[in-house]
Amino acid sequence: MKKLLTFSAMAITCLFANAQTSFDLKLYEETVKTEKQYFRDIIKVFNTDDPYLRIDDVALVYYGYAFTPEYNPIKDENEKLLNKYILEDNFPMIYKTANKILSYNPASLDALFHAWISGKTIGKSDTEYLSYVNKYKNVVAMIKEYGDGKSAETAFKIVHPEDKFHIMQSLGIKEVESETLDPKTLCYIITVTPSPKFQHRHIYFDVSIFLNSKINKK
Repeated sequence: MKKLLTFSAMAITCLFANAQTSFDLKLYEETVKTEKQYFRDIIKVFNTDDPYLRIDDVALVYYGYAFTPEYNPIKDENEKLLNKYILEDNFPMIYKTANKILSYNPASLDALFHAWISGKTIGKSDTEYLSYVNKYKNVVAMIKEYGDGKSAETAFKIVHPEDKFHIMQSLGIKEVESETLDPKTLCYIITVTPSPKFQHRHIYFDVSIFLNSKINKK
């Protein structure tokens, strides 16, 4: 962790190091709401591709976004614009819009992925577009660290429904046969053709964060 963190941030860092042995959404929520400067500091470190960033720091950036006022995936106008530019193959605007999203949601898998691809396409430097690659891979690895997708109890926990496609891509899953939402577990249960990296017929994604947010914002 970089030395620029405040004393309060360093104290919370110790809390994470001692207490964070498993996924703890309540801790992320509490940190975002009560230690706002620490959360901002962790985002700064995340954005610098610090090699000493821990997996729980990545989790705080990714899951912590769900507890900010900006979190509202369904109504995010920049996400709608991003999808529009993707359909048009407008790579300069894809790059610009993806970076707008990353300014308030730095661990957005969609934005990181499309900033990476569009940045490479329009000729951004290796250093610049590889920074998106690094962040993208770190977020995917973190999600897979906290779940294996083999059951509702060990589902991959995601903050945006579209993130399931990035996880399945990382597992080499190419064919989806069906998808249902279990109202009891708030998990998407997706029937897939197994791959060498995921040799099961069903993959589970916990979207309770997203669904509960929709209810709370009605």
